[in-house]
Formats: sequence, C-alpha cells, structure tokens
Amino acid sequence: MSVKDNCVCDGRILPRMSVAIPVQPGEISQTRRAQSFYRPELDGLRFFAFFCVFIHHTLPTHIEFYLERHIPFGDFITSVAEAGRFGVDLFFVLSAYLITELLLREKENFGKVHLKSFYLRRMLRIWPLYFLAIAIATFLPHIDSTQTFPLRYVVAFLFLAGNWIVSFYDFPESVMNALWSVSFEEQFYLFWPAVIALVRRARTLGVVACGFLIVSMLSRVLLLKYSQSVIWTNSFARLDPLAVGVLSAVILRSRHIALSGFARLGLAGLGAVLWVFAGHFEGRDLAFMVLGYPVVAVGAGLIFMAVWRMRWVPRWLRYCGKISYGLYVFHMLGLYIARKLAGDFPHNFRQFFQYWSLGLTVTFVLAAFSYAFFESPFLRMKERFAFVKSRPV
Repeated sequence: MSVKDNCVCDGRILPRMSVAIPVQPGEISQTRRAQSFYRPELDGLRFFAFFCVFIHHTLPTHIEFYLERHIPFGDFITSVAEAGRFGVDLFFVLSAYLITELLLREKENFGKVHLKSFYLRRMLRIWPLYFLAIAIATFLPHIDSTQTFPLRYVVAFLFLAGNWIVSFYDFPESVMNALWSVSFEEQFYLFWPAVIALVRRARTLGVVACGFLIVSMLSRVLLLKYSQSVIWTNSFARLDPLAVGVLSAVILRSRHIALSGFARLGLAGLGAVLWVFAGHFEGRDLAFMVLGYPVVAVGAGLIFMAVWRMRWVPRWLRYCGKISYGLYVFHMLGLYIARKLAGDFPHNFRQFFQYWSLGLTVTFVLAAFSYAFFESPFLRMKERFAFVKSRPV
C-alpha cells in the first residue's frame, strides 16, 4: 500500500514508516505534497472565536450601563460580554491541536519533524501581518494623541514578548492590544515542535499536557496578589487551553468518535454555559484566578468537540475562517475607525447598532484586503515548506 493510500483526512491513525525519507525544504515531491489534513469545520470555529472576541470588545461589561438605561437582563448580558474574551482560549485550543496533529503526521510519514521548515512556515504565516500591525500601532500615536504605544512595548512585541510587557505594565491605549495573544502563541510554536520531535509515542505528549495544567495552576496561585491582567497575559499561567488542544490531538488519534446532532448541541451548549458562568465571576473572585481558567479551557474543548468532523460547512463560513487572523488583528482598528466616523460611544440601540455593524464591516474589509493582497503571497511561499498540507490558500 502506498504512502498516499495511508494518508487520509478522516482522523484515523496513520501507519509509522519504518524508514525515514530525507527531504529538503522546498523539494517535496508532488506525491508527498498531495498529502493533506484540512478540516473545514475548524475554519468555522476560527470565525466563531473571533466573533466572541468582537462581542467582548463591543458590548459594555459594566452592569451600571444597563441599569442606568433600564435594559433588562443586564447581569446576563455582562456575563456574555465577559465570556466573549474566552474566544482567545478557543484560538489557543485550535492552534495547539492543529500544530500537534500536523507535526505528528509529518513525523509518521517522513521519519522526523523538520524543524527548519516548520519555523519557516510559521514565520511566513504569522510574521508579515504581525509586524505590519506593530507598525500601525507605532505610527497611530503620531496622528492621534489618545493612542499610545511606547518604545518599550514596540521592542517587546518585536521580540515576540508582547504578552510579557503587558503582564508587567498593563495594556497600552492601542488598537493593536490583541497582538499579545500572537506573542504567546509564537512562544508555544518555538518549543513545542522540538518536544514532538523528541518523544517516541504520541501518548507521551498527553503526559506533557497534564504537566502544562499543573504549571499553569501553580503559576496562578503564585500570582494571586496581582491584578487580573497580570495573569491573563502571563505565559506560564495560560497553558490550560494549550493542554486541552494537545490532549484533543492525542485522544482523537486513538479513538474514532462519532457524534449525533443532539450530542453536538449538548457539547456546544455545555461549553457555552461554562463560558458564561466563568464570565459572570471573571475578575470578581480570587477563586476564578485558580479554577476559572481550567473551566474556560474545558468549555473551549467542548465547543471544539461539538464541531469536530462536521460534514457540511458553508463556503462563506470557510472563507471567514480563512481570513480570521486578519479579522482578529484588525478588529480593534475597525472599531476605532467606526467610532471616529460615528462620533462618541453610542447612547441608544440605534446608535449602537450603527457603530457595531460599521465596525464589523470595516474589520471585514481590512481583513479581506490584507488576505488577498498582503498575506496570500507569503502563504504561497509557505506551501513550498509544507510536508503535510493543511488549508489551501
């Protein structure tokens, strides 16, 4: 049976090749390049993760806003608005799952993990838009004094340590604050491929992931006396969703899981309930600092499982997932532009809807333009170094 016959995209375990085949980056044969692992339903999940963060940054999160305007269910709305920030955790779960799965497939089919090619792929995918966003954040304060992005932030973000500078000095008044999570993911990408390259069995990665949970819990205990933002962006305190993503990759490789529509609704509903519950207590209770983060990570894992191997994903949703990186990076800039066009923060529903829809529209325009004319050339270059193809450009 050929290697191509053995590489399928239905989640089954691929056979380990007995002989490693040395392949130089950029010289992958067409047969091997045809191997792929693309799950379109995860593109839909990427868009959902972005949309949750967008909701968090548009809905007011203070109960007084709703009480003063006699808006019913204000406490529930604030909980939902706070829960929207956990879309970042869903991004982390997806990243950890996909990187683990793709590198394990590469190791099984080619005998090893090609670290140089992996880093080149990540650089071509992440860095162009990331550094463009830093440039925007650096330039904007020169034309708008309400925006700040001091030199120490510029340096930290340039060296992929943006989350650490935020942990020490809090967020600046910048439309590119969301880049902290990109810095955090880049740190994970730096060491995790080497771990996969060293271990002999995929199950060992599950043990390492459990270690992530322990380190994360202990880190938050040590940081209890500090503010929420210190913990929120601290690399050691935010390992829970990465652990869930790695565990998902390990478990789904060893088990064939078929879910009914009812089961999917149940998993998604339970994940959403956990998020809203955590959003209600977020920033209010020290217990959240210790237990809330694992609850959020589990909720993200349940939402991930709810869509796993869904057979039908609308084309428009796949496209939204394809440009989700740009949507996430540009959404605060889109809201900034919308507020400049619409005036002060909206005071009634009509004004809010205009601001919200305009911000979302501007965000989509920026992300679509960026993907088509700025990111795509780098993505086509990235394919030269892909041993296991994922999403087509």
